[in-house]
Amino acid sequence: MSNYGFIKSETVVLFVHKFKFTIPFGLLWDGFDKYLDVGLLNRQWNNGKGNSMKLQKAKAATMIAAGFAFAILVLLMACGSGISQTQPQPTSGATPAVHVCQFRPVNGAWKGSCGRLGGQNPALTIAPAKAITTGVWRNGVNPTAVWAGEITYSDDKDQIEIEIYAGGSGVLRNSDGWFPVSNFVLSTNALECQIDFAHEVPPSDLDRQIVQRAAVILSSESVWNRADTRECAAAGTKWSIYCAMQRATVEVSGAFHHRRPALQLVRKIVEERSGGRSYTHRLMDYNNDPSTRLEDVRTLFAEALARIGR
Repeated sequence: MSNYGFIKSETVVLFVHKFKFTIPFGLLWDGFDKYLDVGLLNRQWNNGKGNSMKLQKAKAATMIAAGFAFAILVLLMACGSGISQTQPQPTSGATPAVHVCQFRPVNGAWKGSCGRLGGQNPALTIAPAKAITTGVWRNGVNPTAVWAGEITYSDDKDQIEIEIYAGGSGVLRNSDGWFPVSNFVLSTNALECQIDFAHEVPPSDLDRQIVQRAAVILSSESVWNRADTRECAAAGTKWSIYCAMQRATVEVSGAFHHRRPALQLVRKIVEERSGGRSYTHRLMDYNNDPSTRLEDVRTLFAEALARIGR
């Protein structure tokens, strides 16, 4: 029993490589305690008081405890900063959030890679283009350069458009969404940029106008198409949520892109509202759901407008 008054209920957590050891502090302290007792026993032995069998056994036991405690302390000191916490190691083959994309000129185009995408390392091919074909991004701001091309996967190809603005920032558009581009640098023999595939571009003021226009297009039961197929007739007189958004996008921005921020925001709200329901196509299935009312459609657009305003 120690007479030093220390609390022994605490523990020391030790990480050695991938293994974790939780050691009662009392065990360590008892080792010290026994070590001090060893010193006392030694003095008794040297003074001629160590001739009893009991004293010999006590000395042997305390020597073992002290040795065990010191072995643990040496391990603790060797591990250094690993005592308090472990640092997570990146998973092999993990996809980074921001991709560094590098290209070289090849036969009139620019070929390169952005690293790991969709579990693969696809090749990218881009070339200068005259203009963006899938709708204006923002009012009153024109890109300084436009590029178009494709991402080639082992089993698919994804069409892309890139618009660059002053300062080297911009947007990449593909079938998954619109993603921020930064640090775009072009030289004679190299093109490099960074693309954040983990975060989509937020809606712009033009996206606000699109949602406002869609709310006007789909404003009554008489024009609501409750059997959407996502095939929108240009001369149609009835509109689903998807087709109202498509028509509004063309009217406001000049062209349509399936993953424009305005549509992505409306999809996100539908996903939040329909938790637990198995929707294959969020806008179409929510539109066709018998439980969806016109008031739900109106509040869907209203909520999207409120979020754009935040």
